[in-house]
Amino acid sequence: GLRDAVRADLSRESLSGIDLSAVDLRNAKLTGTNLSHCVLRDANLSHSDMFAADLSGSDLFRADLSGADLRGVFFRGANLSEAILKGADLRDGRLLSVDKNGTIVFVKHGSDDDKMTIADLNGANLSGARLGQMALDQADLTGAILRRADLSNSRLYNSRLTGVDLSNAILVDADLSSVNLVGANLSGVNLKNATLCGAELAGANLDGVDLSEANLDGANLTREMEHLDSDTRAILRSHIDWVSTCGAKGERAILDGRDLNRVDFKSIDLSGASLRGVDFSGANLAGGSFVMADITGATLTGANLCMVNLSGANLTESDVSNANLKQAIFLSADIKSNTGESTGRSWPTNLRYADLSGSNLEEARLEGANLRDVRFDNAWLVKANLTGAAIDGASFENVDTRKAVMPD
Repeated sequence: GLRDAVRADLSRESLSGIDLSAVDLRNAKLTGTNLSHCVLRDANLSHSDMFAADLSGSDLFRADLSGADLRGVFFRGANLSEAILKGADLRDGRLLSVDKNGTIVFVKHGSDDDKMTIADLNGANLSGARLGQMALDQADLTGAILRRADLSNSRLYNSRLTGVDLSNAILVDADLSSVNLVGANLSGVNLKNATLCGAELAGANLDGVDLSEANLDGANLTREMEHLDSDTRAILRSHIDWVSTCGAKGERAILDGRDLNRVDFKSIDLSGASLRGVDFSGANLAGGSFVMADITGATLTGANLCMVNLSGANLTESDVSNANLKQAIFLSADIKSNTGESTGRSWPTNLRYADLSGSNLEEARLEGANLRDVRFDNAWLVKANLTGAAIDGASFENVDTRKAVMPD
């Protein structure tokens, strides 16, 4: 906007492999530009014209793409973690060109790298983005923000949307088959004619959502507690009395080996309960309390454990893979006397030999926890705190630990 200044026009230029960290190219014309394998971390590309540009393999961590024209952009293998795509247009688009013979042809992007992964959109902010007709098969959108986004006719087959915020988004005619929506916020979403065959909806917030016109064949939905057998319901009621009266009334729950998969246990207090070998797969346990509970060998695959308190719990050999553990608490529990007074001693959370692969542990508190031989492969540990945790023998292959506090 300065006098005598000229808008950057890099249309169809090749900038492949260049380090453009923190570059200011807002409002620039980048139509068909080759930006493959570029480093664009913290770059400002807001309101730029990137129609049909090649961003394959590029690092766009925390880049600002708000309001940008991204129609037809090739994102294969790109890292868009924490990127801002608010109001961006990611719809389909094709760039026309003229070849050496004067023939009009479509410009096609491709890659010789067969090992290049699908786009990583962990934590990306796509609020209000226009994503109609976009194909995001097998994309990782863990924790992404898609409020009011237009995903009409888009394809998200087999993608991970654990903990994603899709509130008031438009998903008319969208293909969400086999999508993982554990703990996702779908309140106010328009799912008219959407396909959710085989989708995982454990603990998803569906407030104000009309599912009557959506295809839910094979979709996994949570079931209400009142649908449990009378014996289990009686044990749970007695345990609640036991907890609220510090043991004066009721009895401690012993639910070892029970099948409690996909039950909505939101905000339940099962502190001190015996839950050895329980099947909690796909259950909604968000906001619950499991302080000092024995959960040895339990199955919690795909469960929603957002903001759950597991301080002092024993999760040895438990399967907690692909679960939503955002802001979960695994601190040491204060050991109290029979009168409820602190003894000055504490009991650490024990996760030894547990499988947390593929789980979302964003902002989880794991200080002082026993994490020996835990499998964290492909998990999301962004902003997690592992201060003082024991991690001998733990596996951290392909783990995202950005802003995480790791043990010394």
